[in-house]
Amino acid sequence: MTRHPVTSVQPRLPDPGVQLAYPHDTDSFYVEEIPLYTPSGEGEHLYLWIEKRDIDTPTLVRRLASHLGISDRDIGWAGRKDRRAVARQWLSLPNAAANGERDFGDENFTVLARGRHGNKLRLGHLRGNRFRLLLKGEASPEQLAPSMASLAAEGMPNYFGFQRFGKNQDNHLAGRFLLERGGRLKGRRNMFLLSAYQSALFNQVVLGRLGELNGVREGDLAWLHAKGAVFTVEAPDLDTARCATLEISPSGPLPGRKMSRPTGPAAELEDALLASSGWQESFAVALRGGRRPLRVPVGEPVLHQVTGGLELSFTLPSGSYASVLLAELGIRPSGPTSQRSDHASCED
Repeated sequence: MTRHPVTSVQPRLPDPGVQLAYPHDTDSFYVEEIPLYTPSGEGEHLYLWIEKRDIDTPTLVRRLASHLGISDRDIGWAGRKDRRAVARQWLSLPNAAANGERDFGDENFTVLARGRHGNKLRLGHLRGNRFRLLLKGEASPEQLAPSMASLAAEGMPNYFGFQRFGKNQDNHLAGRFLLERGGRLKGRRNMFLLSAYQSALFNQVVLGRLGELNGVREGDLAWLHAKGAVFTVEAPDLDTARCATLEISPSGPLPGRKMSRPTGPAAELEDALLASSGWQESFAVALRGGRRPLRVPVGEPVLHQVTGGLELSFTLPSGSYASVLLAELGIRPSGPTSQRSDHASCED
């Protein structure tokens, strides 16, 4: 069987010449959801604004569900937050399940605010995330400022980060093997591996278009950042001007049965990049599919000198990875990468 190269690793910009790393400890990494909406004050669901540490979101949800005697599926959350971080996010649970309890929380999480709302919180119900990281090492803000300014002005390549691909960076290969074998594709673990392969294919398209992320081709499906919607590009010159202001960006494929397809020159390039990575149309039935912007805006970048290094803060849209931004700056993790998940997942 012919094997095609599929990579999970995103390329990096030239090293900026600074020796910085982000450590894998909870107090060096902070992330806060930027919600899509806040509780209205009325409704059948209780929203909890929590701060957590040393526990990931799914584990916290299971613990809370067990305590309340409900299914973990009754508890809503908009994005997955990593264990090795101080994280603030909303959770929702049926108001009746609270059983009149006023004090939620334990050694891993604290309730900072609460309110009622009419609907359950769903995965993806957030605008983005605000990050604050402590970078250890010898450097000044001036050394990173030009690269941060470039990312703020031109956007960040929207790769899936290394966390998507597991301890050995090979989950996508296992996912592809499942599709080629044509075996049983159900089950949480198998679907996770299939999703990793889908993510690797998207990364290949980002890589293949790396020099043109600030423009569009005829037939492209352009991503409108304000609405999270796509439209077909018919006037590339006009829409490339909109790219310059980060109003829109070209989108890339999350291959699957419901994925919209570009036309014309854009379709030819996308099909060629997917084919070179081993994607077959027969695989599509196993995955839902969709579109994802090939780049995303970086908001509110701030650098501060602190004792022992730098404090870096910024915002990213939901589904984008802080680790990718750090890699674009030439900053590497200082410890094992296998368990870090410093982004808000927004699965299709």
